[in-house]
Amino acid sequence: MRPNETAFPNMNEHPDYLSAQSKEWCQQLASLTGKYEYTWNFHHEGLVAEKILEKELESHLHGKVLDVGCGHGEFTNKWASFADEVIGYDMTEGFVTTANNYKKPNVRYVIGRTHDGLPFPNDYFDVAYTKKGPTSWYQEGNRVVRPGGNLILFHPVDGNGKGSELGEYFPGLFPPPSNGTPVIDMIMERLAKSGLIDIQFRHLQETVWIPSPEDVLAMKCFGQSEKYTQYVREMCLDKIITNFEQHAKGKGIKITNFYYLIQARATDTKKM
Repeated sequence: MRPNETAFPNMNEHPDYLSAQSKEWCQQLASLTGKYEYTWNFHHEGLVAEKILEKELESHLHGKVLDVGCGHGEFTNKWASFADEVIGYDMTEGFVTTANNYKKPNVRYVIGRTHDGLPFPNDYFDVAYTKKGPTSWYQEGNRVVRPGGNLILFHPVDGNGKGSELGEYFPGLFPPPSNGTPVIDMIMERLAKSGLIDIQFRHLQETVWIPSPEDVLAMKCFGQSEKYTQYVREMCLDKIITNFEQHAKGKGIKITNFYYLIQARATDTKKM
């Protein structure tokens, strides 16, 4: 740590803390805002990974499309004019309730968990995609997408020891850089079992600036209860400000995000 920089107590030990992306955490976020939408300010510099994803989707979406892990449906609606039918699939009722309030005429939503499978017929979709969604549906995706149809998968991944600046700037508040590549390894294992073919990978790296200590606090407390957020504010905000000032440059603090953009094609699973 730098001079005047301080470590943080373990905020995850608070009884109201919920593990991010758990079903309970998603339900709580839905109850708070109705949306899976970031609550902090940030600015990209250079490449924006999601824009790369959007260009790929513009090139491939047609016919019947499946969005796995659709959240509150804002991204799903974006593709209504590209397809005959778009179906969003998500496990969180509160997000789907929001999505149904704003859906386009050819968009509909289904509630369910990918761990339980996909409740759609064989070969129903022409294309399926996920934006930062689950990885547990690859094999089922192969089943519900017609043979030769496209699957486009976009996932945050570990940087193999790179990035993870938040864990360096705010030790104890955010996790340190991971050893190895556990996320990528899991993705590769599930792809190997999926039956998908012609798998192509792009490893994307983007630079993001976080402009203020309050935005760092919002990142830590995203999806957490008001009680937990107030606790973190009381216990950590002064330390966040101190460490932020140690690392800030003109635009704030710089962090690096890593993503995999994966494209694959479905096979005829009924003949395998």
